[in-house]
Amino acid sequence: MQVIAVTGGKGGVGKTNVAVNLSSALSKAGKNVVLLDADLGMANVDVVMGLHVKFTLADVVSGNKTIEEIVVKSECGVRVIPAASGIPLMAELT
Repeated sequence: MQVIAVTGGKGGVGKTNVAVNLSSALSKAGKNVVLLDADLGMANVDVVMGLHVKFTLADVVSGNKTIEEIVVKSECGVRVIPAASGIPLMAELT
């Protein structure tokens, strides 16, 4: 297993776009890809990928769902673990 982290110290620099495009390209190249949206305050990987999610990491943290239950698959085969946006509980995690 290989892990690639896309990080940056400032908002609005394109981290989500890089992560989405990289994961999509790797999936199209035949790789098994899971994309974790780790932005716990303003998550938007699902929006950028055009996905409609019913459950997010907030449901996992609250104990209502497991990780496996919240995973959604994109058109190009990337499995996405969606974070929640605008949920104070998630933004305030220690």
